[in-house]
Amino acid sequence: MIEIATLAISSAVAHLATNLDNLIILIGLIATVGPRPAISGYLLAQVMVLTAAFFVAERVDTELPIPVGYLGAIPIGLGLWSLWHRTDPSTEVQSPTVRPQVFALTLLFLSLSFDTFAVFAPLLADSRAAFSAPVLLGAAVSAMALALAGAMIGQFAPSRVAQVARLERFAPYVMIAIGLYVVLNTATDAV
Repeated sequence: MIEIATLAISSAVAHLATNLDNLIILIGLIATVGPRPAISGYLLAQVMVLTAAFFVAERVDTELPIPVGYLGAIPIGLGLWSLWHRTDPSTEVQSPTVRPQVFALTLLFLSLSFDTFAVFAPLLADSRAAFSAPVLLGAAVSAMALALAGAMIGQFAPSRVAQVARLERFAPYVMIAIGLYVVLNTATDAV
């Protein structure tokens, strides 16, 4: 039971770390187009990304059981790339201007969610069917919490956006840690 709770919490933290950029955009969109279309677009994009990660993980898990661990190289690579191409923290965060159509907002959030897909596809592939539910539950709780946080902070934007943007510096480290977990843990699963 502790292992399942730990996995769900780890999943929530991983989702949170890979969605801080989405949170910043969500806050800006809430301030410009309103909370309903912005939050709907964000949550719909997260459902699509996690569903795609689940289906990719299931396919890889059933057809290629031994090389699953190599998928961990994707979040490691993205984390290292993010550390290498870090932007100047003094640059101001700008929110894009988008018409308040849920479809357009969903596409915007999908374009920002490749890192979430890259972390969750190997994590779900490595966790096997018995542990997929806690991973997805942790991600869902994180997505709902981020939507709620965006709605609350959106009322006080843009003064709070800079504070949230500073947290994004931890995302590459979380991606590297998840990738290392998948790479190192998969060898024990194959035995």
